[in-house]
Amino acid sequence: MSQQHFFHRYGLPRLNSIGLLAMLLSSSTLLWSMPNATHLTRSTFETTLSNGLKVIIREDQRAPIVMTQIWYAVGSADESGNHLGVSHALEHMMFKGTQKVPDNEFTLLSQRFGGKINAATSSNYTQYYQLYPKQYFPLALELEADRMQNLVLRQEDFATELKVVIEERRQRTEDNLRNLAFERFKWITYPTSHYRQPVIGYMKSLNNLQLNDLKNWYKTWYAPNNATLIIVGDVNAEQALSQVKKYFAAIPKQTLPERNDVLEFDRVGYRHMELQLSTQVPNLYMAWNVRSLATSKNPSDAYALNIIQSILGKDLSARLQARLIRQQKVLSAVHVDYQPYNRGDSVFMITAVPAANVKLEQAQQAIEQQIKVLQNELIEAHELQRIKTNFVANLIYSQDDIAEQARMLGQLEVNGLSYRLIDELSQHYDQVTAQEIKRVANLYLVRDNLSTLYIIPQAADR
Repeated sequence: MSQQHFFHRYGLPRLNSIGLLAMLLSSSTLLWSMPNATHLTRSTFETTLSNGLKVIIREDQRAPIVMTQIWYAVGSADESGNHLGVSHALEHMMFKGTQKVPDNEFTLLSQRFGGKINAATSSNYTQYYQLYPKQYFPLALELEADRMQNLVLRQEDFATELKVVIEERRQRTEDNLRNLAFERFKWITYPTSHYRQPVIGYMKSLNNLQLNDLKNWYKTWYAPNNATLIIVGDVNAEQALSQVKKYFAAIPKQTLPERNDVLEFDRVGYRHMELQLSTQVPNLYMAWNVRSLATSKNPSDAYALNIIQSILGKDLSARLQARLIRQQKVLSAVHVDYQPYNRGDSVFMITAVPAANVKLEQAQQAIEQQIKVLQNELIEAHELQRIKTNFVANLIYSQDDIAEQARMLGQLEVNGLSYRLIDELSQHYDQVTAQEIKRVANLYLVRDNLSTLYIIPQAADR
């Protein structure tokens, strides 16, 4: 199908790219400046089509744009054997066209209609998004439904894209020593879970990938009953659903295989790894095996862990920055990370760079001492309130962006959590108590759950 067909169907005026951009900016600016803009509709509708496609539509009429995202419940954690990296490789091929929209027409159409497209692969999912001016929103549905069932996978395209993926791995992992070290570290951090597998795959697995591997992966997982369609923006839910049915309802459901296990053992014992690399400074990685919101028997555990993340290291006033960098001068840099919205178990991770003349063991001991403070002393009310106020405010502000709204809705759903949580999270986090923080720190942040990695500069004494 030619681009002329889509120009005729969606009535795109003959504008050059600069003219189209000016039109979009002008309409968006006018709407945002309206006095009653804050009172425009923001409601959410959800249904599941007869073929199993879950559809979530959130009306947000503050700007004349629509974000469309489709989330497939398959990622690198579902891979095995010599097929590591197949999910990410297929993501690349999803832009190579169908019989209806061949070659590079998908990308060219999005550019011509003022759209923005991209995709991402993770351990838990593969996600595709399209952002369009509201009048061209049906185009996103038509294109997405088409490639859900009619993707054309050609050897010449695969050969080209595989080289791109291999070079991506070379630049991001092989030539990045810290990333390469972290990839190895995940094998002791996740001793049983498929989360230890890199999303991009290993170089040897990429070299072994064949086009048929991608074809089988596409046929196995890319089905409406394995997908969630998220629509956020200036739409009417009833009309949008009618368009969804028009393009997706006829796609048949299919039998899906069982997904790989992503649960991890509790308290398997302390694990340690050391790597000598040609880096300028030593690096410390500490990772505790913990539960996510989806796997915790008590959901408050995950909420408390996320607040602990902020207490220890989310901003300059956090404890590790204030106490270990500025006061004790044990560290020169530190970062804390925890992913609560996960299909399987998660990790609570602290990465740090020791200050000059501070050994890695000393840096680890200093961090563990701050963990012990959380385990032995109740956090004071004023500190906890400040942390929670900032955390909840950031959570709420992030939802001003329709892309972030759609991302959070999709992330919750694809990981086995309800999208309704998006409007309840601030309340859950605000209810975390000092007693829960102490309890959770003692439950999870213990040595038997801990893995550590020392990255030691070659020819240097740690």
